[in-house]
Amino acid sequence: MTRSFASMALGLCLILAGCNTARVTNQSNLGTAPSSRPTVIYVSDFDLDAGEIQSSGIATLLPFRPLSTGLLPRPFGILPQSKETTARDLVELMANSLVKDLKEEGFTAQRTSASDPLPREAWLLRGIFTEVDEGNRLRRAIIGFGSGKTDLTVETMLDDLSQGPPQPFYQVDTSAQSGKMPGAIVTMNPAAAAARFVLASGDLNRNAKDTASQIAKSVAARVPK
Repeated sequence: MTRSFASMALGLCLILAGCNTARVTNQSNLGTAPSSRPTVIYVSDFDLDAGEIQSSGIATLLPFRPLSTGLLPRPFGILPQSKETTARDLVELMANSLVKDLKEEGFTAQRTSASDPLPREAWLLRGIFTEVDEGNRLRRAIIGFGSGKTDLTVETMLDDLSQGPPQPFYQVDTSAQSGKMPGAIVTMNPAAAAARFVLASGDLNRNAKDTASQIAKSVAARVPK
């Protein structure tokens, strides 16, 4: 069982890595865009109120025997983290992922805090998490096909700092969800369900990374060459 679980987890990890989807839902020009590329793009921490995070009964109930036996899942011993921890981790991951992805797009990028001075030659990328839903891990593992899915929506603003106070000139909004792979009901494989349950704990992180990638690509497509 242990070897089977490990093999199943490895296989599912490779598959699930490409199953989260993030897409741009809106792009808007808000003002006069700068005529030249920035020397630096500063990334601020996106706003996220832990109290706004939604949870649809994140379960701790695996491994289980095949559902055809009529037996209920048994405790697995994995507890969900607090909303405060989830919020802190998501904000941190989003900022670091954006810096990484912007650098891959050819920009000089770094994080900044509200207390840091911002030079006028730079741009500022800021945003807000407008929806964070952790979904239901047990449903994603057993039922699949989008049941118990996560939801992550973000509004992002790009500011020009050359005129002093930040002047927004571009907005990009994104939405990300966990994938729609079949669940354990299809395979009736307890090891598969257990592995999927463990991996589903990282769905929001994958949402955040996919979102950051889409934002960075949108910024790169918007700025002068």
